[in-house]
Formats: sequence, structure tokens, C-alpha cells
Amino acid sequence: MSKIFACILCIAVLLTGNVNAADDRYSVVIKVDVSDENASIAREKALNSATRAAVNAIAKRISTSDGAKKIANMTDAQIINFVKETSVINEKNSDVRYMAELKIVVNDELLREYMKEREIPVVSQNGATVLIIPIFREFSDDTPILWETDNLWRQAWDNSADTSAIKFVSISQNPMHQSMIDAKQASDFDYIAIENIASSANTNNIYVLDASYKGVEGLIISAKSFSGDKFEIEVEGAKSSGIELFNQAVQQTKSQIEQHLLSNDNSQEEEQNEITVLYPFPALKYWITAEQKIKSITNITEMQVQAMTPGKAQFKIVFTGSLNNLQKLLSALGYELEDGGNHMVLSDIGE
Repeated sequence: MSKIFACILCIAVLLTGNVNAADDRYSVVIKVDVSDENASIAREKALNSATRAAVNAIAKRISTSDGAKKIANMTDAQIINFVKETSVINEKNSDVRYMAELKIVVNDELLREYMKEREIPVVSQNGATVLIIPIFREFSDDTPILWETDNLWRQAWDNSADTSAIKFVSISQNPMHQSMIDAKQASDFDYIAIENIASSANTNNIYVLDASYKGVEGLIISAKSFSGDKFEIEVEGAKSSGIELFNQAVQQTKSQIEQHLLSNDNSQEEEQNEITVLYPFPALKYWITAEQKIKSITNITEMQVQAMTPGKAQFKIVFTGSLNNLQKLLSALGYELEDGGNHMVLSDIGE
């Protein structure tokens, strides 16, 4: 009688360091150590867990923290579709244990298109850097502080970890920055001082975050950016919780800034393209299914049938983005779109 072993899983995610290499930009090295009833089951669980960890790691690079959470909630069957390649660096196993170091390459283009289809935020490939100038005052009419050691708001930003492709950096406390700007200049949003900081930091994504207590319950944060973005955030919590309240405020503020930056990026309309497609089908039910699936693609803004004959349909598609991206989306739905000369030809994969 075989003994059932509890599954013991240990995964370490090591993002590859050479981000300039095209092959390595979206590759992740995963270490797995899994025990189960037998080595075969342990290996399967290890591969599933490693695949999930790799895709989640890449999702954090190209989406917001909220977007990455949505990817993390996908099933194993969905996650595996975004893996381009899996290779074994080294491995060991016993009767009930599987240990390995795996290199997993994620198909980032397909992942990005899936995220766009599901309206999951996608940031630019190189990400963005946001410089934060966190000023604090006990009450809204008090004199603000910035460089003082009792500025809990700046401490929270200094110690916060990045959780998405947008990199948040708190203004560093050094003589150069201290000579460029003080708390009052930041509060008044002194344009010359902010412009000097922007030039020094090599980014125009600068936010002055003015935080103050909302009585004894929570914080009020007034945000203003170098680009003219303005908003206010109310953070619930007890003043007595100290730094924890400010840590919570950091996360809420990051999420708000992410959404504002993405909203500005997405406000620029993508170029529309138009193609004529010929689709031969063996029975009418195939056409009905194909039409429904094609219309479900949000990148397609118009689908117009131009001609119908027994076993063949010709239609026009107007879509945003590249033809290559459209082909990938159709492939995920079970169709192949190929160049047929003066038109495109759609076919069922495997037919």
C-alpha cells in the first residue's frame, strides 16, 4: 500500500538579469522542490506551479498590481497557454520528490493581447518611472515637512516595494535634491524647482503628494503632477496605527496613479485597419460559430458580410492594432488567418 505524502512546495523566482536581450526579457528561472505520492505527480505539480509563478512574474512587469492579481486568479489550463518554452537547467528526483531549476519563457505578445481583450491594464514595454515628492503636515493648515526625520509619509514611500511595471521612486534625500526643493516649494508646486528635479531625475512623471491627518481617522492626500494631473485620496484607518496607516496610503496612491497614467495612455486612439476575409466552411454551423467568435474580439470594431455562397463567406473586418496581433487572437479562438493575395483566408485550425 503506497503512502500518501503531503505536497511540499518550494518555489524561488529569479528574474533574469539581462533585460536587453530579446530572448531573456520575458524569461524567468524557477526553482521547484515538490514531494507527493510519487515523483510523477510531484513533477506535474511542480511544472504547474512553476508555470504559474513565471506568468505571474511577467504580468507584474507589464501591468498594474490590480491587473497582475487578475492574471494570478486564472486557472492552470489558462496559464499554460502563455508559455512559449520550458527548459530544464538541472533536476533531481526520488520516488516521491521532484527538484529542479527551470527556465520558462513567456509569450508576452499573446499575454498582452489577452489582457487587452479582458480589459486588464497593460503598460508600455519599458514601463514608466514615477518620482514621488511626499510632503506631510499634521493638519491641513500646518506647515508642511519633507526632509525631516519624522516625516512618516516619506518613510513609507522610501520603504515601499514595487509590485507592477510602473516603478515608483521617492525623491532621495541628498544635498543636491535638498538644495533644489524644500517642503514649501513642493507644497506651492514651484515650477522652476519641479522642472529642475525632472531634469535631474530624467522623468516628467513627478507627483507631489501632500498628506495630512483627517482628524483621528485616516489620511487625506492631495496629489498634483508635473503634467497637470490632480486628484485627492481619502485613506481610512486609525491615526494611532502609525506607519501602517501610511503604508496603506502608499498602496492606494500607487493604484490611483497607475490608473491615471494608463487612462492617459489609452486615451490615444489606435490606428484602424481594414481587411477582406474569405472563409470556406463545410457546414453553415461553422460559419455561425466563426461569426460569433470573431465579433467577440474587442479589437474588431466592424464586421460586414459582403457575399455568401454555399460553403463560403466573404466579409470585411475593421480592427485596431496590428494584423499580427489579430492573427494571434484568432489563433487563440481556433482559427488561422493567412494572406491569400488580394484578400485574407480564414480556416479552422486542424481542418
